[in-house]
Formats: sequence, C-alpha cells, structure tokens
Amino acid sequence: MSELGSDTPAVEKSKDPLVRFLWGCALVAAVLAALVVGLALAVGWQLTRDEAPGRPIEAFLLGDEARYWRVDLKPDDAGLAALLARFNEINDDRRRALLEGTFLEHVPIPSRQARLSDLAPLTLELALVMSDPADGPQVPVAWTARGTLSRGLWKARAALKLIGWVARPGATEGGRVDVDGIAVTRVGPGFALSTVGNRVLAASDGDRMRHVLQSARGPSPLEDPRLAALHETIRSPGEDAWAFTTGATVAAASFDVTEGDDLVFRVAMAEGGAFDASREACLALVSTFLPRMPLDAIEIDGTGGTTFTGRITGLSKRFAALVELRTSPRWPSAIPTPPSPPPPADPRSGTPGAPPREGSPKTPR
Repeated sequence: MSELGSDTPAVEKSKDPLVRFLWGCALVAAVLAALVVGLALAVGWQLTRDEAPGRPIEAFLLGDEARYWRVDLKPDDAGLAALLARFNEINDDRRRALLEGTFLEHVPIPSRQARLSDLAPLTLELALVMSDPADGPQVPVAWTARGTLSRGLWKARAALKLIGWVARPGATEGGRVDVDGIAVTRVGPGFALSTVGNRVLAASDGDRMRHVLQSARGPSPLEDPRLAALHETIRSPGEDAWAFTTGATVAAASFDVTEGDDLVFRVAMAEGGAFDASREACLALVSTFLPRMPLDAIEIDGTGGTTFTGRITGLSKRFAALVELRTSPRWPSAIPTPPSPPPPADPRSGTPGAPPREGSPKTPR
C-alpha cells in the first residue's frame, strides 16, 4: 500500500458567497450610519450654536413703551409650585369628566404633568406701545417680548432657525436679515424673531427688533429713577412678577402667588399724578395690569394715598375659567355682527314686511 506524502499541497477552502454579501451589506450600512450621524451632528451644531457668544444683554425697552410686565419663575418658589399642582388637578378632573361613561374611563392613560422644575428658572417680559389717548380708546400699536431660558434653549434656537429657513425663499416681506451679527427672522410684515445667547426675542416688526438688538449699546429706560423707586417701595421678598404703566398715571405693581392659591399685589403711584385713590380708580388701575380679569374677582384691601394692596382669591380656578372662556366658541367675537337687513317691501301692499293677505285657510291634512 502506498502512503500520501507529507508534501501534498492543502486544498484552499473558498468563502461562502452569502457571507461575503452579508459582510458587504454590513460595511455599507456602517458607512451610511456614520454619514447620517455626522450630518445630524453638523446640522444640530449649526441649529443650536450661539451666533454671538459674550454679547451684552440688550436693554430691551426703548423708552416709548406705556406698559411693561416681567414674570420670574424660580424653582424654589412654593407658591408657584402649589399653583402648578392645582392646575394639574384641574386638568385631571376635566379629563376624568370627559372620559366618564366611555370604555376609556378605567384605562390608565398617562398625562403630562406641569412641574416647576421643568420650567424654572425662566423670565418672561412683554412691553406694549399704546396709541395716543386723543385718538380714542388706547390700543397696542407695537410690542416687544423676551424670554430668558435656562432649559430647552437648544430647542428654541433650532425652531427659530428652521422658521428662518422656511421663511427665506421667495419672501418679499419676510426672510432673514442680520443685525450686528444676529440673525433676525421676519415672518411677514408684522412679526420678527431672534435668539441671542440664552434669550429669545420677538417684536411686532423688523425695525423694532433692530432697535431692541442695538439697545445693548446703551442704558435701559428701566433705570428711570421714578420707576426704580416705585418698584423698590412695593417689591416683596417672594415677588413673582411686576409691571409698570406710564399713561396718565405712572404706577408700578408687584405680584406674588401664595401657597393658599391667592395672588396678592401692591400698587404704588408716582407723586404728582392725577389719581383720586377711590376704590373704582384702584380697580381700573389694577385692571390695566391684569387685563381680562373680571373686576369682581379683584379685592382691594384699602385705599388712600399713593399705595394700596389687594388680592385675587382662588387664582387657579379663576385662571382656568378665564382660559376656558377665552377658548370657548361662546366667547364673543371682537368683530361686531352687522345688523340684519330690513325685510323687503311687499310689492302688492307697498309696506315693508306686510303680513300675508287673509284668505281661505288651508285645510290641514
């Protein structure tokens, strides 16, 4: 018998074509995934980057504003935390009432709860330019708003830049412009948006937004000694919001939400103003700071002099009812309904809306 020699060449095994195909698919998928991740990172950085790091805070007010509000949400404010908890309870009660009697009544549907820690710290500001009182009832003719964010800032920047990209092509009134290196998105002739650092700004028009951004070069009208002195005389340790008005009466108001579901306020007027300090005048002044709030919900503790205090009890329920009324179809329209036209004249009698002539009554079927 013969034996195989040790120098016989080994037979090389060929790779399975299916394995080669799978390895190729995996390599292509890895390359595509890397491209997608890189593109997403590049787009995300472009959308959320600060275009002007270290830029001074703009003064915001231009000096022609007649009314101003500032709301400060602090994460350790017990009154605001209690208020949000009551809002959550109201929403849960409405949801249970809506689902009562349906097959979803006993289904544990999760609901999103508003938490102060998810929002605060947050500062919201709104300023209004009012029309001339000589022209009739005052109405806003221009406005500016600013939000100073600490959470969700990248989402706000991304949303505004996406709006800018959408509004840019083919827009004659809208589009995107730059003011001192800050991108301003103009949506039509009456709305402008911008982000600066951790601040989101909005204005009634592009020209006003440009002036607000350029106000970082100068002092703020809030440094007016009258307004500063008024605010200091009424500021409370737990102040949640304050406002001022510079109409016929220069006044400032401080607001604080208590754990007892009350909104307490203090109002001070500047010396020398034409203010009679009556209860009706106090209610009218508070209503300028709290528009849409019914007068019967405002309680004045005492009148006289240039300072008075008051409160609104049951704030959560009153505010929820106010929002529900505002969004209800029963809310009266701001556009008056035109009167119905008079009935046409009867050609046979020549009198408008003449009753039908008497005749033989029809026999009922």
